[in-house]
Amino acid sequence: MKQSQTPMGEAFKIAIMIGKSEEGESEEESEDEGLPEGVTNPIIKLAPAEAEYVESMFEIVEKYGKLADNDGNGIWVGYEPPAQNEKKSMGVKCSNCAFWCPKMKGCHIIAAKAEPNGYCRLAAIGEGLKK
Repeated sequence: MKQSQTPMGEAFKIAIMIGKSEEGESEEESEDEGLPEGVTNPIIKLAPAEAEYVESMFEIVEKYGKLADNDGNGIWVGYEPPAQNEKKSMGVKCSNCAFWCPKMKGCHIIAAKAEPNGYCRLAAIGEGLKK
């Protein structure tokens, strides 16, 4: 079992934004309230099923470490750099993903050096960010 490479650990489980922070305030009232330590992407609002997907991916990364193609974990990341991301004009890009952390300028779950306009097949794009 790999050691987690994320700085957050169990904190991810506390608040994937579904319109409310831990204290019950709306997103607009408190942008950073309830976000896990290190997550500074308050624009992300997820539907309930997508929030569960995000939480489960954080649990996988906590258990096995950040994911990469052919790393033996069986999950194909399929990262595309900005020049190859044909979906970025639609809003499908790393900077609109729940896994993106602007503070660390990277992704919490993939080992590749992610860029804001890149994309991978594990993306969890927040509501209202896709055109």
